[in-house]
Order: sequence, then structure tokens, then C-alpha cells
Amino acid sequence: MLRYLTIIALALLTACTHSVSRFYPEIVPQKSETTLSVRPDAKSEMNIVYLGSGNLIFERDGEAIMTDPFFSNQKLLKLLGKVKSNPSLYNTWKTNFEYFLSPSVVRAGLVSHTHYDHAMDLPLLLEDRYFTNMKVVYGNAYLPKIMQNFEEEGVRLTALTNEQVYDPRSGDSAYEWISVSSNIRVLPILSDHAPHTKKKLFMDKPLEEEYFDEHLIYSNSKTKAFKWSTGETYSFLVDFLGSDTLRVFLQTSASQHPFGFPPAEELSKKGVDLALVCYASAPNVDDYPNQLIDFIQPDQLMFVHWEDFFRTPKSFHDQRLVRSTNPKKVRKRIDRLGKPNDYFMMPMPGTRIKVKY
Repeated sequence: MLRYLTIIALALLTACTHSVSRFYPEIVPQKSETTLSVRPDAKSEMNIVYLGSGNLIFERDGEAIMTDPFFSNQKLLKLLGKVKSNPSLYNTWKTNFEYFLSPSVVRAGLVSHTHYDHAMDLPLLLEDRYFTNMKVVYGNAYLPKIMQNFEEEGVRLTALTNEQVYDPRSGDSAYEWISVSSNIRVLPILSDHAPHTKKKLFMDKPLEEEYFDEHLIYSNSKTKAFKWSTGETYSFLVDFLGSDTLRVFLQTSASQHPFGFPPAEELSKKGVDLALVCYASAPNVDDYPNQLIDFIQPDQLMFVHWEDFFRTPKSFHDQRLVRSTNPKKVRKRIDRLGKPNDYFMMPMPGTRIKVKY
């Protein structure tokens, strides 16, 4: 374990961070509110609040879902020791969120996998009972075990079942949409996690359930970062239902084909209006995200989990690209898609995107 910790620390410490404006100036909105039109005859609107890494809020007509709760950016060397939620960054996160939406709109949460940068701050939200109307958080089988000391906080922590999750390897059309409300449904899709280096995925050992029972007792408890094991990883189709249904595809960890790809059967019924895909670790997956985008054919594309979450930005515009992503290589892949600049968006954390459709 110490050898792996040393390898990842050295790799990331020696990696450069780059200015986002150097490589993607034309697709990064410069203001905290922006508009994205996915249909030329748009009559409806949905809000997306991007809060950083894989953490997003999708809201329409007073109902919302939250994904991958994380805001406590950790200094890189903390990976060699222990990590914990940061109350100061929590206050900043709440300010950013509440500038656009009320916490009462959130009905459910989705956690794509159980690395610390996708789930570590969930205990603080549960303990604080921040989302007063959130009834359930869906995730992999590790999630309820990691959060076992927070089961009495009024939110169900539910492991997704094989019957609910679409497995793109099987070609089997048996899967089950999850109804969040009468207006929102979610389809979990079995995905995987890109390696952190070209060949090695860290934090992928079997979960030590007893460790979290003994060490993650309160939201401010310190835990070892490498104990937050991946578990199964998911991407999601999310439908905002109505006469003008909006279909969103979300993937907060880069994956190798066919993992994470939605059912072709569903795409034949309704195309994807907007795809949100992970930027981090993209160079470690062959032809990502191009192969995925060619399969889905979304009307618009948004990059998330792109910023360096090993530092705390000093301001809205003080963001750097996540380390070890080779932005020149990823930029070439994006250019090969042959899409106009207004096809893409890479929002800063703390941005609300008004999606018109």
C-alpha cells in the first residue's frame, strides 16, 4: 500500500496544472449564469448547478436530484494520511448552491462510485439534514456500508440491484427505470473507472466495512483516502418527463467501451439531448470520450470533473485543469469530433446552466 501511495503522490506532484483558458477558452462560460439551448424551438427550461468534480444539481419545476456530493478539496499530500470534510468549504458550497436554488427542491441523490471525491461529504449533508426533502440516495453496494453510522438521519441509503442496473456487456434488455418522482426517472448503467495512470487504478481493493464502522462515526471523522474503495461504478440516463421530455446522460468517471454505454433500445426511442461526461483521466482510456459520443450522439456536450480538486481556488475564475490529463491530447480528441464550439461547454464550479429545450 505504501508503495502505491508513493507512486500516486509522486505522479501527481510532478504533474503540471494548466490554465483552463489556455486550452479551452471558447467553451468555458465566464459568468456564473449561462444558457444552453438544446433545441431551436425551446419552450421549456431546466436548471443545472455545477458545484465541482461530479457534484451537480438537476432541477426542473421545483424537483431536483443531486449527484456525487463532494466539496472538501484535499491537498495532495493528504492522500498519504487522512481526509475529512471541511466546514469552511461546506459554507462556501452552501452559498454557491443557495444562490441559485433552495435545498428543499432535492428529492434524491445519485452516487456513481465510492471514491472519496464522489461520496466523502455525504455524511456531512446527512448529519446536517441539509436537504429536507431528500428521501433516498442510490449508489453501489459499498455505499450503505460506508455510511452505516448515518442510517438514522432520515435518508435511505440504497444499493442498486442487478435488476435495476443495465449491463452493457450482456446485450440483455432487462433493466428497470427508477422513478424519483412522477416527473423524473433514472436508469443506472454499469460502467467502470478509468485508471489513474495508464495502467493502474488506485483505491480499488475490496471494501473494509469494519474500518468505516469504527472510523467514520461523525461527519468530521478523519478517514484514510485509500479506504474509500471504488466499488461498482455507474453512469446514468435521466429523463425529465413530459410532453417535451428532456433526456440527459451523465458519466462522472471516464470508462472503456462498452462500460457506461446506455441501451441502444432506449436511444432508438428517445435521443440524448445533453451528455455530461468526465474530463479527468480521459487520456488513460482509448478514444475517450469520442467513442462514447459517437454512440450516444447527444445534441450538446458538457465536460465535468475537469478542475484540479487538490487545491482550493481563491475565486470563481481561479481554476486549473486536473493534473495528469494531458490537455493537448484531450483537446485533439475533442477537435476530432468535428463539432462547432457552441456544441461544447465546460462550466466553472459555482455555475448555473439554464438548459432550454
